Amino acid sequence: MLISMNRILNEASKEGYGIAAPNVFNQDMILAAFEAADEVKSPLILDCLGSTDLYAMAELTRFYCSRFPNVPVALNLDHGKTFEEAVEAIRAGYTSVMVDRSQLPFEENVRQTAEIVKMAHAVGVSVEAELGHVGRGINYDEDRDKGLTTVEEAVEFVKKTKVDCLAVAIGTAHGRYIGTPRLDFERLANLKKNIQIPLVLHGASSTGDENLKKAVETGITKVNISTDLKVAGAEEVKRYFDEEEFHDLLTLTQRGIIGWKNMLKHYMILFHSNNRI
Repeated sequence: MLISMNRILNEASKEGYGIAAPNVFNQDMILAAFEAADEVKSPLILDCLGSTDLYAMAELTRFYCSRFPNVPVALNLDHGKTFEEAVEAIRAGYTSVMVDRSQLPFEENVRQTAEIVKMAHAVGVSVEAELGHVGRGINYDEDRDKGLTTVEEAVEFVKKTKVDCLAVAIGTAHGRYIGTPRLDFERLANLKKNIQIPLVLHGASSTGDENLKKAVETGITKVNISTDLKVAGAEEVKRYFDEEEFHDLLTLTQRGIIGWKNMLKHYMILFHSNNRI
């Protein structure tokens, strides 16, 4: 069942659990995500980057919605960089778009985000935006403190843009960390206290189960996951090579997807979104 991301996140926020949102890049990943959600009985958000074929990903999602009608799923454009990209996603049937203008000055971030919010809301599509900036894990010790989200700016941003959910920077980083993750849970608690919309965590991979569990308990509702899932898939492929004398491409692909799916199920359970459907 393809529905608005706003609907999924508002329910999760009300009940105090988090939604794991995997980045998907092909049919195998989309099917595996649906299977994971069906097996643990969790709502699902699929994040798709603009570098993928947005129309193909939408068609595949609709196809598997018909195969798994019990799974509530939202399809979200992840890190949308341009107005045209958001329009393309909406025309393709996405139920949410992310506006990533986090590296722009505050007022320009507000202006461009509000423009897309107005368009998306007119056709029933929800909008995620980012305030502050989540950098790359390879530069973690240098970049960690540069783009943290402030409560004052976040309150003003939400009021001016009318976004449905907000990705905040509290000390995570994209990709794998070089350095030790240091999450600012006090900052997160203050953001949750002052903002009445769901909060999103980018850069969850390599952050650690205890940190992520605490982040959800403190106020995060959507958790973007990519690298950890891909690494788990690669580790399963390595086991296949270690265990078997002969190898073939089909089995290799299947084993990789099994590892990816099992890690996604792990996060669904960690964030307490299991047994919600």
